[in-house]
Amino acid sequence: MEAIPETMMAWKKTKPQFGGFELVESPVPQPKPDEVLVKTHSTSICGTDLHIWKWDEWAAENVPQGTTTGHETCGVVIALGEQVDTHQIGDRIAVECHLACWDCDRCREGNAHICEQGQIFGVHSDGAFAPYFTIPAVNARHIPENLPMDLASVQDPLGNAIHTLTGGPVNNATVAIHGLGPIGLFAVNAAKAMGARLIIAVDWDNQFRMNMAKDLGADIVLGKDDDIIQTILSHTDGKGVDNSCEFSGSPTALSNTVFTTRMGGYVNVLSVYGKKLTEVPMNDVVFRYLHVKGINGRKMWSTWDKMHELLRDNKIDIETIVTHRTAYQDYPEAIELALGGNCGKVVMDF
Repeated sequence: MEAIPETMMAWKKTKPQFGGFELVESPVPQPKPDEVLVKTHSTSICGTDLHIWKWDEWAAENVPQGTTTGHETCGVVIALGEQVDTHQIGDRIAVECHLACWDCDRCREGNAHICEQGQIFGVHSDGAFAPYFTIPAVNARHIPENLPMDLASVQDPLGNAIHTLTGGPVNNATVAIHGLGPIGLFAVNAAKAMGARLIIAVDWDNQFRMNMAKDLGADIVLGKDDDIIQTILSHTDGKGVDNSCEFSGSPTALSNTVFTTRMGGYVNVLSVYGKKLTEVPMNDVVFRYLHVKGINGRKMWSTWDKMHELLRDNKIDIETIVTHRTAYQDYPEAIELALGGNCGKVVMDF
């Protein structure tokens, strides 16, 4: 068995400012009775990590100073808490970052992803921008055998995309994806894998990601030079799409989803809009009987089951979306890559 060191070098948010991270020598955590200790294989950069780097209002309210952040991760189990009987040493796992109490009303009704006492691994508590981390065993999800470890850290954003898509019809449906960050790109690919009849991908001016969306299965890709509303309507017989997914955080994009979704259709929103009130054309929502749904995280565990089904069937093209890899010691450079936008997913290797 591999020896476990006493200390490690971890990236911690040590200063309440833009950037504000330091590589700090820290104790290797010990697993609690219901936890596993994981040796990190890779951790990817999430939009949440960009909020924390920028130290915006959301980050300042949610991230304790001194936290080791990072939550999109995978690794190998190297130690077990005394109560753990679901895992073995050597198991390959990826993390579900939503930590639930499993006892509140939301958890008992099957919505642990919005647990009333919930926290987020790598946001409210120490995460995986470090060579080792602990996680409740229930959150350590076994990885499909055919999925290489180099690609396994991105199941968190892929699950976000699938959860958002499945808020409405997908198979044989018309689907519009607004916002082509990594989650939006995964949504394009997952919609294709799940049998969407027409996939329309919309961004503003990130040509790199717009081209990638086409490669991943989008039938139509629109940007700032297009009349987005009229173009979507023209490709859907003037009715609008069955299922609109909004990932951009743009108020304009949110309004566009309302205007371009069919009567009785579905608008699924996984975005952060800041504290400024976002105007929504509510008359259209009401009179067109739209189903508008906020999406947070992944269903525990139906989203993971669907995701692993698609992965086992080799229907998701993760390799195209993971465009850059860095060493974890180069975390600031990885953040700069992600902030620049001319990339898909940025993954740090340990």
